Amino acid sequence: MLLSAPQVLRTESRCDVVRASVRGGDTATVILKHFRDDPVLGLDEWTGLELLGRLNLTTAPGLIAGDVSTRLFVLEDLGTGPSLEDLFNGNDPRAATSGLLAVARLTGQMHARTLGVQADFDLIRHTLSPRPSRVRIDNARYLVEHEDRLRRWLTAVDAREAPGMHEDLEVLARELADPGPFLALTHGDMAPGNSIFTPNGARLLDFEYCGMRSALYDCLMWLLTVPLPDELIFRAELAYRIACAQGCDAAQMDSTWLRARASMVAARTVNLFQWIPPKALERDREWAPGFSERAALLRHLARCRAVLEPMNPVPALARTLASLESRLVERWPETPSFTWPAFR
Repeated sequence: MLLSAPQVLRTESRCDVVRASVRGGDTATVILKHFRDDPVLGLDEWTGLELLGRLNLTTAPGLIAGDVSTRLFVLEDLGTGPSLEDLFNGNDPRAATSGLLAVARLTGQMHARTLGVQADFDLIRHTLSPRPSRVRIDNARYLVEHEDRLRRWLTAVDAREAPGMHEDLEVLARELADPGPFLALTHGDMAPGNSIFTPNGARLLDFEYCGMRSALYDCLMWLLTVPLPDELIFRAELAYRIACAQGCDAAQMDSTWLRARASMVAARTVNLFQWIPPKALERDREWAPGFSERAALLRHLARCRAVLEPMNPVPALARTLASLESRLVERWPETPSFTWPAFR
């Protein structure tokens, strides 16, 4: 494969992404991705894309070739098109809504088709280079090993830690480590910008944080992390469940579903307070474009409280987070909420 006319699309600490023309081939252009500083993430993405290709799923760009020693792989070029973030930042609420529902359905279809493929994922990943540990074990370990970071917040605002919080965190860690019937290949970073709408439909990009974990991990995008109208959250969740239920019986069972989503939302809410230090009490900073750290923290707490209402597997943690939310609302009464331009 002879390549020419390189065009740099992205360069950052982890990787470089380049589009290049192909001389004399059936494909006009390809995407080259080089992981400089984090080969673990690079090989995780390679594994996820190869697995999707073996299953004949068009969820993501196709993997064409790669070389482990140079940390470089070649991907199908999906061309140009708007991302979900572009639609959210536009002025067409119908396009933004249909885009979100398309991404939710696509994600549900991927999960339905990748249930029970842990052994296949592990074999591909081990062949490339053995991974230190499974990503969901890393997620579970992080939650309990950094419990002190949550306590720093409680101490800083004089919030009350309910008896049993530690045990509840251990419950969540077990759910992360063993998601049971929801174990599937997940994208792992479902930001609205990690998608593209092509003439052939929606596709997901950048599988750097992919891995076998609870399918509900990807649902956090509309359930928790991205500020969306309540009606749209409901519609996205319904679209996802219908698609996922084609291969996952547990997605059809309300009690099982509600517990799984509650556990995942509670774990990610705790994670946010583990990632963002209490320095946010002194000054606010941008967490995402147009969305501040304080707004994100308050949003997570409010959404977590709403999600836990119908099914609460961690009552002590819920009481602790409610106390924390009350204290932060008192301190930050003027924190503006965020609404995407398409929904204003």
